[in-house]
Amino acid sequence: MATSEFIYINAPLPASYQPPVITGHQVLTAEELRDLLTSNDVTVEAAAGDTVPERLLSIFQHPEVLFGNPDYILENRAHWLERFEYFVQRDEPIAFIAMAFPYKVPNPLKNGQRRAPDLGEALMLRRFAAVLDAVRAVYPPGARLTILEEGILGRCQGVDPRDIAAYRAGIRQIADLAGVGDAVAFHSLDDMVERIPNFEARWYFEQERLRRLWDEGDAYLRHGYDETTPGQRASIPTRDYNPDTLAKAYDPSQTDSALRYVRQYLEFVAHRQFFAYRGLLNLRDTTGYLEEIAPAAIKLTVSPKPTNLAVLPVNRASGILPYHGAPVRDLAGQWTVQYYGSLGSLGDLTALHLDGDADQEPIGFSRTQA
Repeated sequence: MATSEFIYINAPLPASYQPPVITGHQVLTAEELRDLLTSNDVTVEAAAGDTVPERLLSIFQHPEVLFGNPDYILENRAHWLERFEYFVQRDEPIAFIAMAFPYKVPNPLKNGQRRAPDLGEALMLRRFAAVLDAVRAVYPPGARLTILEEGILGRCQGVDPRDIAAYRAGIRQIADLAGVGDAVAFHSLDDMVERIPNFEARWYFEQERLRRLWDEGDAYLRHGYDETTPGQRASIPTRDYNPDTLAKAYDPSQTDSALRYVRQYLEFVAHRQFFAYRGLLNLRDTTGYLEEIAPAAIKLTVSPKPTNLAVLPVNRASGILPYHGAPVRDLAGQWTVQYYGSLGSLGDLTALHLDGDADQEPIGFSRTQA
């Protein structure tokens, strides 16, 4: 699975639009859906070690947790042991933070018409919970994860605020369905606007600074651009586009001149998004904002880099983040996150719905044939 320090690299989009073939609908309670989710659960255990920090660090080297280059942990071992020791000496719960849960990416090839979180996000929360359980088994004060809900990214990606609001309104429901309890909390990055002085002007400045570096050919920025923009092209709001046309526009082998405008739209918006997105992250990291929200917290990520601990978001069978796709359960109980526009290749599916869900679109799918 390819990884990048700049962005999670989702699987390539389907070259043709094949929406799900739904042959039945099943309305289930939260408890019934939670039972279905348990087939993806894992037990994570720390390895032996001379000290508690050593055992805590080993959790992130477990095969059901480790994501990305394992050398990142080995090369920065002393740093991570020191970070864990900070909490151990104080006998305090380990504080983790992770950016996640922005909105359902408004691309019909990825998510169809669902706007609220679904069982994919619940699977991700349960994977985080497995890590927290492993910490508690080694270190009785346990740990607490604060998910920095990143709906603010929609401001730099042109996302309809109604999409962001619908997603946000469903986060508590999906957390309850996942059964993660009080160990996982959510904090909206929206308050960056108030907490960071002169936020708007500083954001403009940071975008222009990055553009200047781009114009000067800065190698690191260009490298980040090359790894980020392919994924951003696939995340641009396109819900109003015909999915068949959209699939062709993403397929470089298609040469129809009618696709030129769509491709320009994707290219130009993705180009602008890069500077706005990176500028926002730079403000988050350089203003003391994170330290104010969660002092001394250890960052978890799905974009592996030496300065963060990376966590496998769902399982190794899934190469798509939950908010970029739809969850599907096969006959053996294995869950994967797949693109809505490719589900037709799986044959007949049962659409799963949560009883009382405000979003009438399926919360997941179940295969009915091998």
